[in-house]
Amino acid sequence: PNVADEIFELDRCFECGCCIASCATKVMRDDFVGAAGMNRIVRFMIDPHDERTDEDYYELVGNDDGVFGCMSLIACHDTGPKELPLQSKIAYLRRKMVSVGLKK
Repeated sequence: PNVADEIFELDRCFECGCCIASCATKVMRDDFVGAAGMNRIVRFMIDPHDERTDEDYYELVGNDDGVFGCMSLIACHDTGPKELPLQSKIAYLRRKMVSVGLKK
């Protein structure tokens, strides 16, 4: 039930784009994934039904257009209308991707 609650919390994002519109990184980098994309990735990472590995996700967001491009200004967290835990989920994703990157 705890995992289901966490997944449900992230699924509350209806991808309105407020987080992306307020993101300074997105202004500088057209290919930046943004908080909505990273939120969606974390949602699938924590889902036990998803069979992809951390290495698979690293291929998607383990670069400067993904989680390592985030400048952690957290405007996404402040402007999102659903008050999602973007700050903690981006930090979670960054830690996971660093651990994968160190293995490579």
